[in-house]
Amino acid sequence: MNKSIFINMENEIFKGSLLDIGLSNQGIVYNIYKQFNDDINVEYINGKDEQENIRENYYDNCIMLFSFDRMCFNFKKKNFIMDIHRYLNKNGLLHIWDIDKGYNKIFYGDIKIAIPGGKLKKIKIRDFNILKNSSKENTLKLLDGYFEILDSRNSDGIYYIKARKKNPLVKNHDDLEAN
Repeated sequence: MNKSIFINMENEIFKGSLLDIGLSNQGIVYNIYKQFNDDINVEYINGKDEQENIRENYYDNCIMLFSFDRMCFNFKKKNFIMDIHRYLNKNGLLHIWDIDKGYNKIFYGDIKIAIPGGKLKKIKIRDFNILKNSSKENTLKLLDGYFEILDSRNSDGIYYIKARKKNPLVKNHDDLEAN
């Protein structure tokens, strides 16, 4: 069944430098960011090729807008989280909006996102891969050891996580037992 989902991002404020990780976010993050920042400093990652241009320990914010659901395997997601951890400065924040879809589930939705200026952006997400886990719980587990969770919520099959980079990198419990 096709879901129609509304996300209000009109009042989101991201101060400082911003790393936007997304495949086709249609300028959503840029439009939110420019509304509240005079000195615009946004870097984009759409794929591995652009990763070499990203600075380490630099960014104040990293935003992943429907990016995790495009990765199939947890080890790739975990490596991505480790990369983001390196890119963020010592107090850097990670913001994730994504679909809350576990194994044996599908997602079929039209997402409307309200951005500053009374504009509405639309994204269609179709994920029929029942062997992929894009759930909030899975993402929270992947963040463990790298980020402190500041906010976590979900509604209508979409979740939001706000997390702060842990400093220094703290190994998670499973890693300590393995050593």
